[in-house]
Amino acid sequence: MRSIDVFIQKYASDIKLEGIDQKSRRKEIESVIKKIRKHKVIKDLFEKYKIDSDEIKYIPICFANIDVSARTDHGCIYLNNKLKPDEIDHYLVHEIVHWAQQTTGDKPTQGANDGNYLDNKYEIEGFQNQVEYIADVHDKNVAEDYVEQVVNHHNVENKDDKKEELMEAIT
Repeated sequence: MRSIDVFIQKYASDIKLEGIDQKSRRKEIESVIKKIRKHKVIKDLFEKYKIDSDEIKYIPICFANIDVSARTDHGCIYLNNKLKPDEIDHYLVHEIVHWAQQTTGDKPTQGANDGNYLDNKYEIEGFQNQVEYIADVHDKNVAEDYVEQVVNHHNVENKDDKKEELMEAIT
């Protein structure tokens, strides 16, 4: 049994890798890594967490059948197998934030399911970096539309305040 399978059985039993040709999809991941590694958002993130920028090549990333767009669990990033190639980059930016949080801290981060998702400081940091990346790669309107979708999906009560917080890096 592969070590990743043992890990999933022990820590993340809801992550399913069966039936996914990871080898053929690896080119997508490598292409996105090449695209984002020199981006200011990623450079600033690695500097903040005191991580050598070359480490981006060694982040464990794979596709999985999961019920969210992407997820980081114990420093391993899982991308939803249904993501289209042009969607991967901004989700990966968000998840690399979680990877950095999880691999450089001295205690576990608060999980996405622990408390209100969009009040979780770790998620806020992930979204802020993701939104900054989207605004730079596309434009501010695309980033605002994404944030609108996020707050609507999570049924946020005070949407304007939460949107402002998530878009802090681009306002």
